[in-house]
Amino acid sequence: MGGSRRPDTDQPQNLIVLCGSATTGCHGQVESHRAEAIESGWLLPQTADPAAEPVLVAHSSRWVWLTPDGRYSAEPPGVTA
Repeated sequence: MGGSRRPDTDQPQNLIVLCGSATTGCHGQVESHRAEAIESGWLLPQTADPAAEPVLVAHSSRWVWLTPDGRYSAEPPGVTA
């Protein structure tokens, strides 16, 4: 959600570290393949709730949710294991 005025833009549940710059590495892949990045949860539309959207991690092997404390959760928000 870069460039947004939404208060959750810079919150941990909306941030994921990507290697490289906007033209190279993982970041370049996200920018060059936006549809795939949205499907994988690496890029979100402005209308999405980042806390409610899963992210594909671990070499595309599992889905997790980013939490407000900067960690991963195997369960969606509001679900306790």
